Amino acid sequence: MRTHAESLPMTAAYFSLIARAYGRTEDDRRALFAGTDVPETLADPATEITLGQQLRQIRNANRALEPGWSLAVGARLHPATHGPIGFAAVSAPSVARAIAVMSRYSEVRAPHFRLRADVGRHEVRLVPEDRVELADDERTALQDIVLLSTQGMIEGAIGRPMREGRIEVTSPAPAHAGRYAEWFHAPVSFGHREAAVVIPTEWLSLECPLADAETFAAACRRLDAGARRLAGGHALAGRIEHLLAVRGEGLDVAIVARSLRVSRRTLARRLREGGTSYRELVDASRKERADALLRERHLDVAEVAHALGYGDPANFGRACRRWFGTSPGGHRRRITGGDA
Repeated sequence: MRTHAESLPMTAAYFSLIARAYGRTEDDRRALFAGTDVPETLADPATEITLGQQLRQIRNANRALEPGWSLAVGARLHPATHGPIGFAAVSAPSVARAIAVMSRYSEVRAPHFRLRADVGRHEVRLVPEDRVELADDERTALQDIVLLSTQGMIEGAIGRPMREGRIEVTSPAPAHAGRYAEWFHAPVSFGHREAAVVIPTEWLSLECPLADAETFAAACRRLDAGARRLAGGHALAGRIEHLLAVRGEGLDVAIVARSLRVSRRTLARRLREGGTSYRELVDASRKERADALLRERHLDVAEVAHALGYGDPANFGRACRRWFGTSPGGHRRRITGGDA
């Protein structure tokens, strides 16, 4: 069970953040990277690593750093650091929708847990459930980080610190228990059967102050692609969609094949078996980005074409007619309600 779980793909963003926060000297970085097989030159947090590599870093940090280090890391994780799930949470139309996204897609960003939302008459319990077998020291550190991350996304959705409610932790109160009040904005208690961020049920009906339908929809599309990447069946196509979303549609198929550790022929065959092709995935990604960029009124059509890799704007025009049934300017007028 553990071997399979450790091979799950995940973003390197959290690994990179811990390395930056605590890898201040060469010896510190060596200690944090030991046994992970992640290069110490890691610079791009959009790089993909495995859950096993992240867990190894957590174990390294537990040995090398002072107790409570995970609280300081968790406090650094504002919604934007969580990528599309953070953007979706703060741009959702309501707190209820934000929580629904957090529950549905939590494992896309961090595959070691799934967030469960238990809605009662007076309170909502947001419970992080382990999806993989964890050692006690791993669970304690990850629980601190997840609970603080959940607090951050809830606060992004309501637009203020969550003074109400409470935080429940499973471990007994540690020697550094007093530090929890530095980072959590609601009362914290220890020794519970399960961890939870608990909020009033009445918050579910609140409108998110940063609600934005287009941002929310785009973030959910990326999360859907991530979910397919973790699932069976179309997992390969989902991983390619993720690579295209992170690195752009100009990514050569040979580079993609090497990233996925398959030959170009195997890549083409497996995509064909899934009912698609690399060219179709690139086209779909480019269409989605074209729609998003054409909504940005400060960009002219030529700039949008260039951003999408079209050297000739006429080719971009033909692609838009195929995608949207109209010219780039016509699509912009339709989606923005203004002049091109």
